[in-house]
Amino acid sequence: MHTKTAKMQNHFDWNDLKVFIALHRMRRMTDAGKVLGIDQTTISRRVRALEKSIGTSLFLRRADGFELTAAGEKILPFALEIEQASEQLHEAVSGQNKRLSGSVRVGAPDGLGTYFLPSILTQFQKDHPGVDIEVVSSSRAFRVASKEVHLALSLSLPESGRLLARKLGDYHLHFFGSADYVAEHGVPQTLDELKDHRLVGYIADMLFSPEVRYLEELGLRRTVRFASSSMAAQKEAIRAGSGIGILPRFMALNDPSLIPVLTNEYLLKRTVWIVGHQATEDLARVRAVSEFLQKAARARRTELLVPET
Repeated sequence: MHTKTAKMQNHFDWNDLKVFIALHRMRRMTDAGKVLGIDQTTISRRVRALEKSIGTSLFLRRADGFELTAAGEKILPFALEIEQASEQLHEAVSGQNKRLSGSVRVGAPDGLGTYFLPSILTQFQKDHPGVDIEVVSSSRAFRVASKEVHLALSLSLPESGRLLARKLGDYHLHFFGSADYVAEHGVPQTLDELKDHRLVGYIADMLFSPEVRYLEELGLRRTVRFASSSMAAQKEAIRAGSGIGILPRFMALNDPSLIPVLTNEYLLKRTVWIVGHQATEDLARVRAVSEFLQKAARARRTELLVPET
C-alpha cells in the first residue's frame, strides 16, 4: 500500500482540530496556546500529529506567523463545521436549563472596542452570567468568515462570503482640541484657519477602512503632525495638546478637557455594522449579544449623534 494512503487511513485525534483552528486564527503558537490554555510545545506536537495522520503539511511558517498550505485551506471548512457542530451540541445540552452559556468573541476598531463595547457587554454579562465575553479591540479587518470572531463591528459592509450584516447605528465625529491647546493657539473658525494648526490623525498607509479617511475628505492630509493607527492613541495625543483631531462623539462627549471645534461646519457621520457568519447566527448566545448591542445602540443614541436642532 502506498505510504501516503496508509497515513491517510490512520486515526487522528479530533481535539487536534482545535489546535489547527486556533493556530490558523492566531497565527502564532504562543498566542494559540494562550487561547487553548496549553503550552507552545503541546501546540507544536499536536499540529505534527495531525499532519502525520492526514499525510501532508498544513502550515507554512512565515515571518508574520503561520499560514495555511493549500491542504490546510481544504481542511479548514470541515474543521470549522466540526467546531460549529460541537458548539451547537453544547448549547443544546446546556440550553435545557434555559441559561445561555459559552463564550462570545466580538471584534471592533479600537475606539468602539475601548469606549463603547465594555460597558454595554458588561451589562449583558450581568443579565447572562454564564456567557464569557471576549473583546478584540484592534484597528484592522476581522476574519469573520474563518470565525476568528463571532461578531465584528465594521464601518463598511462585507463584500462577499456567507456573512450577515445588521446596522448597529450611526455616530457623529467632529474636531476636538484640548483646553490648553486652544488657549495657546486659538480656536479656528474656518477650514482654512485649521490648516495653520497642528493636526492629529491616522497613519496614511495603515488605514484599516476607507471610512476613516476623515482628513482626506477635507483636504487636510498633508497637515497631520501626529499620526497613529489607534484612535485611542489619537485621543490621548489631542488631550495632551499635540494638536486638533477628529474624534467620535462617544469617545469625547464626557471629557471636559476636550473642546469641540468647527462642530457645525464639519460634522461627519459614519455607520457601524454588526457582521457575523451565517453559521454562528445559529448560536443563541451570539444572537443574544447581537440583539443586545443593537438595543443598547438605540438607547444610547444621544451619546452617538449630535441632537438635531
